[in-house]
Amino acid sequence: MATEVDPAGVELRALLEMVDFRNSRILEVGAGDGRLTFRYAEESHSVAGIDTNELEIRSAAMLARAKPRVNARFLCASGASMPFPAEEFDIVLLASSL
Repeated sequence: MATEVDPAGVELRALLEMVDFRNSRILEVGAGDGRLTFRYAEESHSVAGIDTNELEIRSAAMLARAKPRVNARFLCASGASMPFPAEEFDIVLLASSL
């Protein structure tokens, strides 16, 4: 039996109270399958999600391609060595990486 993570939306509400995602360039470290990413991505300018779990990142990338209003890319990478230029993001999330 699958378990729904955060069915009451507490996690997303807490993030939305702290951060304004509108038109921001976001890096999500520990994005996994995009469970949280897709809940805020439509508000943002762009999202790059990274995770070391290749299967989850592939799943997120496939979902992103099916959502035309979401400008999100997903890469298998570590927070210790990211494949991005410095200063590329307005917001960095580490919500699920601890």
